[in-house]
Formats: sequence, structure tokens, C-alpha cells
Amino acid sequence: MRASFLLLLSLFLLSDFAHAQTREDQARDDLSYGGNARRVQENQGGDIWYGAGATIGFQANSYSSSFRIGVAPMAGYKVNNFLSVGPRVSLIYNAFRYDGGFNGSDFRDKSLTWAAGLFTRAKIYRGFFAHAEYSLLSEKEFYQDPGTGNIADRRITRAIPFLGAGLSQGGGVGSTGFEILILFRVSQRERLNDAPYEIRSGINYNF
Repeated sequence: MRASFLLLLSLFLLSDFAHAQTREDQARDDLSYGGNARRVQENQGGDIWYGAGATIGFQANSYSSSFRIGVAPMAGYKVNNFLSVGPRVSLIYNAFRYDGGFNGSDFRDKSLTWAAGLFTRAKIYRGFFAHAEYSLLSEKEFYQDPGTGNIADRRITRAIPFLGAGLSQGGGVGSTGFEILILFRVSQRERLNDAPYEIRSGINYNF
């Protein structure tokens, strides 16, 4: 009788231990599945995000007018969940007109300004991010020819580093959002019309 009781007690304890072990294994599997599901959800948009901005402007006075329109696409590779790197290019069409006035000499010109560079972007908190960029800018420069006195032009290409921050609203994995950022020129100003900073806005996808 005593041996039967001990046998039943042993079977009961073994069954309870096996049931507890099964519950523990199931909980571990559920936790692992949840982690994998989160990783799949984070990566379902892919490791590449895209962005684009547009430029349009018009100025005019009594003797001159200028018009410019352009686009600036970019793409970023997600190194991890907060850091990304990638290329950015821009192409701007410029049209300029200058009326000489009393001497009757008019000047008109149409040209393209392009820029190409690499950037690094890091998410800071919620939609805020830091942005660093090194870009090559090629544009047409106008000057007065000392020999003839006429307006002449030449194309110059120079490197410009930027550092700044921005804010992205909406968007996320597999979605489209809006962003705005301000970038400060790290190098010294080389031309009179060089602005110390740039304000950019545009859209992004999967950022």
C-alpha cells in the first residue's frame, strides 16, 4: 500500500513538472515569436527609404527678373534602426533677364545648376533627426569682362559641407511623410550671395 502511494505521488509530481515545463516552453516560444514578428514588421518596408524636395522661385524688379525651378531626390540605406546613409542630387533650371536701361544693352541667360553629394542622417527622438552632408555644387557665375566691359559667365564647381537638423511628420515603415530641415554651411562663405544656411522641405517614404 505504501509503495503504491509513493508511486502515485511520484507520477503526480512528474506530471506536474512536465506540465510546468510545457508552459515554460510555450511562453518562451511565444516570446520568441513576438520578437521575430516585431523584427519582421520593422523590416517589411525594406532597408531603403526615399525622399524628394522641390524648388521654385521668381523675383522681379524694374530692370531684372529671375526664375528657377528644380527637384532634389535622395535615397538612404538604413544601417540600423536610427542611422542611415545615402546619396542626394539636385537639378535646378535658372532663367535670368537683365535690362540695360538707357544704353540699350540687354542680357538674358538660361542655365542648369546641379549638386551631388552624400549624407548621413540619425534619428534623435520621435520625428527629430540630425543631418550631415557633403555636396559638390556646380553653377554658372556672372562677371564683367574687364577687356570688353560686357557681362560674361563661367561655370564653377565647389564642395560645400552642411550640418543641421530636421523634423519628419507622418511616414514611417511603408508610409509617406513630410519633412523640414535647416542646414548650416560649415565652410566659409566664398561668394557674396552664399547664404549661411539652407531651409529644405519635402516628402519621404519608408523613413
